[in-house]
Amino acid sequence: MRPAPVPEPEPPGEVFEVDTDLSSPAVGEPDYEEEFDVNRLSPEEQELHRRANRVAKVSMQDIKMLRPEQVRLGRENRDICIRLRDDIEKAHREYDRRFKPIMDHPVDYFYRWLVEILAEGDTHALGDYPYASPARHH
Repeated sequence: MRPAPVPEPEPPGEVFEVDTDLSSPAVGEPDYEEEFDVNRLSPEEQELHRRANRVAKVSMQDIKMLRPEQVRLGRENRDICIRLRDDIEKAHREYDRRFKPIMDHPVDYFYRWLVEILAEGDTHALGDYPYASPARHH
């Protein structure tokens, strides 16, 4: 008698890499979120934060992948936001449209990943960041 076939595991659904500690600031970023706890929000708002974090990260990874030379030059010349204005504006419009309900919360995933991925942690490499942001500083 042959053993019963082992069922194939279900392929995973969409997998998200989520920074589960959304309350800790990026390196060099002031801790604006000290009193802001994502875990105290409604499940719907928590989900928006999770998605906003992911969308912002992927947007910056896409820009870095599609425009590596411009990103490098932007870092060297400290003018990322000017040099990559069209790509950044397009990504920001989409981010703003999708996550408007949480835009007044004191977190800015767009800015966080722009600094982390495109500027490699150097806020000065951005040049002029054109968007209002509670996370912005010089």
